[in-house]
Amino acid sequence: MTGHLLLVCRALILGVFAVAFVGKVRSASRFHGFVSSVRQLTLLPERAATPVAAAVVAGEGLAAVLLLAPGTSRVGFALASALLVVFVGVVVRAVRTGVFAECRCFGSRGSVMGQAMLVRNLLLLGIAAPGVVLGAPVPPGGPVPVALALAAGALGAWGFTRWYDRLVSAIMKRLLAPARDAG
Repeated sequence: MTGHLLLVCRALILGVFAVAFVGKVRSASRFHGFVSSVRQLTLLPERAATPVAAAVVAGEGLAAVLLLAPGTSRVGFALASALLVVFVGVVVRAVRTGVFAECRCFGSRGSVMGQAMLVRNLLLLGIAAPGVVLGAPVPPGGPVPVALALAAGALGAWGFTRWYDRLVSAIMKRLLAPARDAG
């Protein structure tokens, strides 16, 4: 059972990092938008922000590739975890210093740095961390449980990359609506 759960985690983190990588390298304008976000968030000049952004994108792509094979998945989980720790630090710093910038996490227009993004990155870190410790061997058993684990991971990645920000926004609107109506 643990092997299948780790396979779900591996597929989910691989999917999230693959979407992030592809979203940023899909076009020059998307990459330049990410560079602009990095510049705003780090307060680096553009000539320094570009290599930092390129390193992040390369790290995301490498993490996804390493997570493809069982033999390199532990290293892939470690790289993904390290990147997520950096992302958490960037979000915390942005929130504390009042920097209002879009993250462009997945290449297109993103969310403004805030607690929801911090929670997302911490959730992803919690999903990746067990793989660093335990690795992610292909679980024994037939192809059906493995296929179900991969599908569950892919569905989770889709949820994080496509629906998380929308869901948080809808929840926040609902929570803030009574306060606006009362005022």
